[in-house]
Amino acid sequence: MTSKPPLFAGYLGADYDALPPVVRDLHDLRGPAIWRGRASVTRGASFWARLIAFAFRFPPATDDIDVTVTMTPRQGGELWQRQFGAARFWSFLRVQDGHMTERFGPFTFTLGLHVADGQLHFPVQSGRVGPLPFPRFLLPVSVAREYEDAGQFHFDVALSAPITGAPMVHYRGWLAPTA
Repeated sequence: MTSKPPLFAGYLGADYDALPPVVRDLHDLRGPAIWRGRASVTRGASFWARLIAFAFRFPPATDDIDVTVTMTPRQGGELWQRQFGAARFWSFLRVQDGHMTERFGPFTFTLGLHVADGQLHFPVQSGRVGPLPFPRFLLPVSVAREYEDAGQFHFDVALSAPITGAPMVHYRGWLAPTA
C-alpha cells in the first residue's frame, strides 16, 4: 500500500523538490509537528488595517517575540496554530477543487502557492466568506514566502488591507523543529 504524500508535496508535485531541505522538512507533515523560533511584527497604522488585523487575531507589533507553530494533519488538510507570545491565531490549509486554500474562521482564501527561486510563495488569488465570493477589491494583498537562510527555515509574511492597500501586518522570523 502506498502512503499519500504530505499536503504540500502532493499539491506542488515535482516543484516541491526545488525547495531547500529545511522548507521541505517543515512541510513533510505526517503527524503533529511543533516548530519554534523568533519573529518581529509590524502593524499598520490606519484604523481599517488595525480593525482587520484585530478581526483575524494577528499578533501585536514587537521587535522580538517567541513564536510557536503547531501543524496537525486533519481531515485531508493541515490545521496550523501560530502563537506569537500570548497571541494565537489558527488557519486550516487544504486542497479544494484543485487549489490550495487557507481558511480563517468563515473566511477562505485561494492561494497561488508556487515555488520560485527556491522559495515557497503564498499569494492570495481569491476569497470568500462562507459560500459568497469576495469582489477583487475586498481581497487582502499577500506577499508571503518561506525560504532557507544559512541552513535555517525563515518566513516573511506581509499583508495589506483590502480597499486601501494600507499595510496591515508584517511578520517575519525563523523556526526550528522541536525534538
